[in-house]
Amino acid sequence: MNRSTYQDFFDAQIAKMKQDEYGNKPIKTLGEVILLLESQPASNTIKLDFTNSNSSHLDSYRGYYTDLSLDYDSDEKPKTVNQLLKMFEDANGTTYEGYKGGDYTMNRKTLVWVAPYGCCGRMLIDIQSKGKITTIITQEDEE
Repeated sequence: MNRSTYQDFFDAQIAKMKQDEYGNKPIKTLGEVILLLESQPASNTIKLDFTNSNSSHLDSYRGYYTDLSLDYDSDEKPKTVNQLLKMFEDANGTTYEGYKGGDYTMNRKTLVWVAPYGCCGRMLIDIQSKGKITTIITQEDEE
C-alpha cells in the first residue's frame, strides 16, 4: 500500500469512527454553522457562551485534526456575525495543518469545535441571537 492509499484508508477509518461516536451528539458541521450564521443579523456582535474572550480565527482541531476549531483570545476585538460568517465560508475547501503535522482540507461535513490552538475544547452546538448579540452556544463533550 503506498502512502496515499494508506492515508486514504486511515482517513476513512477515522471518519467512520467519528460518525459512530458523534452521529448522535449535537455538534454542528461547517455547513450547519454557515446556515446558522446566515440566519442571524449580520451586524450583531459575536459572543461565546462560556468565556469573555472573543473569537479569533479557525484552525485544525487538536482533538481530531480533520475537524475545525474556532479559536478565541482575550486580546481579540469582537467580531460581527458577517465577519465570522466569512471566516467559516472561507474555511470550506481550505487546507489546514494539523497540530502535529499533516494537511487536512475542511468541507461542509467537517465537525466544528471551539478551542484555543493546541487544546481540546467544546462542541459548537448552536448559534442564537438576542438583541444585538449573537451567541455561540457550546457544550462539553461528555463521554
